[in-house]
Amino acid sequence: MRIGHISDLHLYDMTGARVRDFLNKRMTGGLNLLLGRRGLHQASLSERALQILKTECDHLVVAGDLTNLSLPSEFVAADALLRRYFDEDDMTIVPGNHDFYTKESALARRFEKSIYSKNQSDLAGFVEDSPWPFVKIRNDVAFIGLNSAQPRPFFVAAGMLGREQRNALIKLLKKPELQQKFIVIALHHHLFRAINAPGEALRNLRDRAAFLRILKKYSPHLVLHGHSHVCHMKVWGNTLISEAGSLSEDGGKRSSRRGKFKIYEVNDNKIQKIETWRYNDTDFVLFKKERVNGKKIEAFV
Repeated sequence: MRIGHISDLHLYDMTGARVRDFLNKRMTGGLNLLLGRRGLHQASLSERALQILKTECDHLVVAGDLTNLSLPSEFVAADALLRRYFDEDDMTIVPGNHDFYTKESALARRFEKSIYSKNQSDLAGFVEDSPWPFVKIRNDVAFIGLNSAQPRPFFVAAGMLGREQRNALIKLLKKPELQQKFIVIALHHHLFRAINAPGEALRNLRDRAAFLRILKKYSPHLVLHGHSHVCHMKVWGNTLISEAGSLSEDGGKRSSRRGKFKIYEVNDNKIQKIETWRYNDTDFVLFKKERVNGKKIEAFV
């Protein structure tokens, strides 16, 4: 199976937005867009990447931040974009902090109502009145979706899984149905600091130490995330933790930040190779191929 991995599309759509929609955290987010962030993320890059991924992969993992301000129109745009290229059964989608940007959007369950229909679990729920975690079983691969996003105060983008969700994940990883499967876990927030920037405590996963202990003990094969907008991989015990980078970021002169996505080729319960695709001003091209050899990640092309 070839697994596509994208994150941080940050689709922008102000259709139907009202002044009162910005009398909250969106006030700073909207100002940020006006001061230049809007130009950093191009919907055309996301569209082109999805065209390629449709022909190159069998299943798509979307690791959050589909929207910019969690406005209703942005969820409509994100849903329409993804549906143009992938069927519901062929996607695993988890939310990012921008998809739970305000308390209002969280209470309205905007992500769940517009996107979660694609994530309906193949096993019974584990947390009462919550869709998280969910699992989708596709042939020899089990995709587990977690929600690390929650509404946070101004200038805070940190996430949290919480005890209930972590305990439910442990129960899920013990399920007999999953013991012979290649396990892929998807969440939004990063687990290791990929960039040396201030304010890390305001944007990290608050309970990442507890989550990392679960990974070390139960050894899922692959964890896919987003949030940092950096292409980054790390082997943790027997688990590969990987971020693809932002799909839609133009990057300007910073070629390292240009739009990226990854494809993982999995056979016989092993990652055979990893492809990183990068935007080069005109199109997405295959930038690097790597393989996991023991606990080392080696470039071979």
